[in-house]
Amino acid sequence: MATYNERLFDGKSFRSKLHYARYLWVNSWIKRWELPSYSMLELGCYDGKTIDFLSNKPATYAGYDANWEGGLDIAKTKWSMHPDYSFHTCEKPADFSADDSMYEVSVCLETLEHIPAADLEAYIVQLSKKTKQYCLVSVPNEKGPVLFFKHIIKSITQEKAQTEAYTLKEFLYGSIGRLDKVARRDCGHKGFDYDALAVLLKKYFTILKTEAIPYPAIPHALGFNVGFILKKN
Repeated sequence: MATYNERLFDGKSFRSKLHYARYLWVNSWIKRWELPSYSMLELGCYDGKTIDFLSNKPATYAGYDANWEGGLDIAKTKWSMHPDYSFHTCEKPADFSADDSMYEVSVCLETLEHIPAADLEAYIVQLSKKTKQYCLVSVPNEKGPVLFFKHIIKSITQEKAQTEAYTLKEFLYGSIGRLDKVARRDCGHKGFDYDALAVLLKKYFTILKTEAIPYPAIPHALGFNVGFILKKN
């Protein structure tokens, strides 16, 4: 069976390029802020891949992850020679709040859609408490015309067991943005609404900008992924 990195980051497919795009997006904002020396926290870090893409690497980094498929184990080995980079198992909000450390920048990429709905706000609260300045969040776009094309492509290119099942009615409603008519799959992509997430984020951050990933020049509603650039309140 292919590993997580082999499935998502084979480097050849369009799907792979889309997954790499979130790291390039983070790097573009870190460069724009011109932080002379900064600390970074990442929720959902897997193997710490974000660090590889940063042209201005953090002085201190803390990664939190559930360690699915051994991602944290890879990270700990890969960055073992960097004493200021640490990696922590996180399976519930309490694991994420084990200390009082704060970081100039926090990052959470393609992770919040996989968190149980009952825990989502608690994680955002902890993310806010640990952030000093900026937070970068990316999530999939699972509604409107993007859902229509993504679902069609997945239906053609992936085995049925790998896709999240929509009824015809749900698919049609989702394609016009009516996610209230689509049964949410908790911890999955189906029914995930980035607009509902934005409402939660606004309670603890100021949303400086919302943009499409990987093409920020187009409306974010047409992006394969949606990126939130946040400032600590």
